[in-house]
Amino acid sequence: MLISVLSSNTVVDDNINSRLSKANVALWCNHGISTATKVTVYRAAILSSLLYGCEGWTLYRHHILKLDEFHLRCGVSEK
Repeated sequence: MLISVLSSNTVVDDNINSRLSKANVALWCNHGISTATKVTVYRAAILSSLLYGCEGWTLYRHHILKLDEFHLRCGVSEK
């Protein structure tokens, strides 16, 4: 379930860590899927679920680096 809570004292670390964990499991747990299919699923579903509600996040450099690291680990290159 995707939930984003906005308040003046909400720390986004837990939200980002939870979403990265769920996205990682959803994308890489099935070894029988081809890389091309995983990339398509990543672009269509995983990325949008990962970033749902992010417009309300206050991101710091370490958050951006963590999201970039996940993106690079997924092996998705832009064409």
